[in-house]
Amino acid sequence: MVYIFIILLVLVFLVWSAADIASGVYVKTFCGIKECDEKVVSLTFDDGPEPVTTEKVLEVLKKYDVKATFFCIGKKIEPNCEVFKHIITFGHTLGNHSFHHNDNFSLLLPSRMRDEIGRCQTEIKKYAGYEPRFFRPPLGVTNPMLAIALRSFRFDIIGWNVRPFDTSAKNAEEVSRRVISKIRPGSVVLLHDRMPHTPEALETILDWLYANGYRVVPLEEMMSRQRKN
Repeated sequence: MVYIFIILLVLVFLVWSAADIASGVYVKTFCGIKECDEKVVSLTFDDGPEPVTTEKVLEVLKKYDVKATFFCIGKKIEPNCEVFKHIITFGHTLGNHSFHHNDNFSLLLPSRMRDEIGRCQTEIKKYAGYEPRFFRPPLGVTNPMLAIALRSFRFDIIGWNVRPFDTSAKNAEEVSRRVISKIRPGSVVLLHDRMPHTPEALETILDWLYANGYRVVPLEEMMSRQRKN
């Protein structure tokens, strides 16, 4: 029984360390500031660019004069190159989110992972003129294979500490309520610009942030604050 219990504990640890991007067991990640003395948050968006919803998100961010980080899927950039260029024009930061964002990304060998990441870098550089410094693994899963693959790149790996599970939420109110309930100084918020309720939820979140004395800062500034703490 003792051996079975130990094996179960090891299995639980392995699953947790891979599934929780904040664990830092395999890959060092930035997931926000745990003890931040100022009311600042950063907004990040995954899985774009999308032709309709990303544009609406950009309009909301422009309305509130907010800069965010967009982790883009490489295969979506060329079909939506005008939307992608709008992300750049509006002054937002780009991030690599792999080329295909397949659900089995975490099961790939390091060489295949490198190809996925490298192809996304190439696609972003083609349309943006530079390679992004930020990478977020698909589904936020890390493991030893990813750690090996990332040795070929010089990335800051970005996670989050506020996740509303907006891809399964019923409506914008549910998304905004989940985000607001978790917000703390130093938070990095994960949202998806491909979801139809994201623009409406984003407006509610930004209204609440400003009403409660928060500032939304670029991811680069948030990371520099951590170094100072």
